[in-house]
Amino acid sequence: MEPSFRLCPNCGAPAGPWLKEHEFWCRACGFRYFQNVAAACGVLIEHQGEYLFLERAREPSAGLWGLPGGFVDPMESLEEALSREIAEEIGGEVEGLEYLNSFPNRYQFERVTYWTCDVYFKAKLVSSPKSLRPEPSEVTRILWKKASEVNPERLAFASLRQLWLSLSGPLLSR
Repeated sequence: MEPSFRLCPNCGAPAGPWLKEHEFWCRACGFRYFQNVAAACGVLIEHQGEYLFLERAREPSAGLWGLPGGFVDPMESLEEALSREIAEEIGGEVEGLEYLNSFPNRYQFERVTYWTCDVYFKAKLVSSPKSLRPEPSEVTRILWKKASEVNPERLAFASLRQLWLSLSGPLLSR
């Protein structure tokens, strides 16, 4: 793992070697920093045999397909984060969240690498598909795809490709 910074955030001394891949200790002032994993979540929504994907409007992975979801804010549960993200990204609402799987991931934003644990759920759409509206700063368009129409190479993140490949057999056999 690459260090997150070159200078100690506490005293400004040059950052020496990390004790572990995720632990920094400054020899000059004794400051300790742990590079913890950020929580992120996404939801797979199925409606009448098709799955909802969002074409990403911005980097990372602009133009590729993602799911509604995103980072979990401080003091927010996974469920609250999903509800907020779905409302923000497409103006929708879901119910009946069911855990699917989680995968480690790497999210490169600008010049910072965020190590994440991406947690995926499935859910039922409460909103009408016709009422969904993409937030232009986040989503170029909403796509409804049959499982057989999804090319894993079009999926925005390694964790989402892992999820899709783990589910594709059961999804395609329906």
